[in-house]
Amino acid sequence: MSGLPVCSLFLLLISAILNVISLATAFWVTARNFNLGLWRICIGNICANLGSTAEIDSTRAFSIISFLLLLVAIVIQIREIWFRAVSGADKQKLTAILGFCAGASACIAMSVFTASARPSGGAMFSWSFALGWVSTVLSMVAGAVAFVAIKTDAH
Repeated sequence: MSGLPVCSLFLLLISAILNVISLATAFWVTARNFNLGLWRICIGNICANLGSTAEIDSTRAFSIISFLLLLVAIVIQIREIWFRAVSGADKQKLTAILGFCAGASACIAMSVFTASARPSGGAMFSWSFALGWVSTVLSMVAGAVAFVAIKTDAH
């Protein structure tokens, strides 16, 4: 067995961690005395729960779906690595597909937020937002690495 399944697992874990940090923090958009996340908005030292809009709700939903898909992919990949004798390429394919689906879901979430936020007046996208995009890319890369692992194990 090559080290690619372990690499895929590592990428999935990092992606899931970044996804959670991105979801939980309120620094998607920042300005001088203002920051906004998916759940909270803060002006100065006063924070409040963010209301519900179609764009925010869909960003939240697709981000959570992405995280859940990553969790399932991580569990399957761990089982694939430790119990290799009782599994096969099907589990690796499933991990790859879940990685791509998690990345696609995250991409939808990030794109909806990007299209709807339009920061202005000194506001700009911030580090929580960037972590969401990094998580998206890592999910896709983890899926690609899992597919490559299938091909290299077949030879």
